[in-house]
Amino acid sequence: MKRKFVIVSVDTECDKGAGWYVRYPLSFVGIHQGIGEILQPLLERIGFVGTYLISPEVMENEDSVDLLEDVKKRGAELGTHLHGEFLEPGKHHRVARTDEKAREYSDDVEWVKLKNLTLLFERTFGFPPISYRAGRFSATLRTLIYLERLGYKVDSSFTPFSAVSGENHTRSPIYPYRPSRDDPYTPGEMNIWEVPITILPRHWIAYKLLRNIPLLRLRRLAKKMFGPVWLRPTTTSLWDARWLVERMEKLHPDPVILVMMFHNVELVKGLSPYPARKVLQNLTDILNLLADRGYEPLRLGDVPSLLKAQDPTTS
Repeated sequence: MKRKFVIVSVDTECDKGAGWYVRYPLSFVGIHQGIGEILQPLLERIGFVGTYLISPEVMENEDSVDLLEDVKKRGAELGTHLHGEFLEPGKHHRVARTDEKAREYSDDVEWVKLKNLTLLFERTFGFPPISYRAGRFSATLRTLIYLERLGYKVDSSFTPFSAVSGENHTRSPIYPYRPSRDDPYTPGEMNIWEVPITILPRHWIAYKLLRNIPLLRLRRLAKKMFGPVWLRPTTTSLWDARWLVERMEKLHPDPVILVMMFHNVELVKGLSPYPARKVLQNLTDILNLLADRGYEPLRLGDVPSLLKAQDPTTS
């Protein structure tokens, strides 16, 4: 029987609002209430752990850092999440939305932003980060090369069967792998693991044929009937999650590793475009489903050692 693990990954950011517009002055209710009062107690009650991927503006807020250090002491993992608007070079002192994407940067700018993010994390928490997710899921092969150079062990930016923010990750495998230096969607020899977000389409061929229908209503129907289902309580119901989990258990090699993702602010009313009560209900239902199916907690940074132990030939 396959062993089964779930990674609960949380993009950890300052407070947003409708349309993902940043709130000013910067506020962090989504850290203190979203994580401290809602998420962390829920995870501990059901028996899972969180991987909190932290945007730079959060690391510059002392109270948020104190809370995150506390959840780390209770078993959580802390990693990095780049929204480049909040970092030099080219830091914005006031930005409406965090929409910058890695591919839009020059080589030098992305390198320096990632280096500054890593140094900020080390200064803030006292140890180097090993897990990363790009803002807007916008990692490229260049990103992976830079992360490897900076000592990261895991990236979790790829979205199989999905093109988000113009970054087409549709060819990504659904399971963790070490990418090739020639093609980030092909297993290879890099010293960094890609651990994709758990996503499967209901019917990939039908969706590819229908997703460009001129009528918006029909496109939405095609997506609902045939399109990708994410392990994301923001938009995925218990019904869809059950289908996704059962399908992944059949397709995924041993051990099964699922990656759930959402934002901390999605759990607090008014801090994201989504209804917080519904997101929390979906999250609770999905976590209970996974616990009932025998899933064990896992952190992103633990994936390399787990898979190396599973296959001693992996270097």
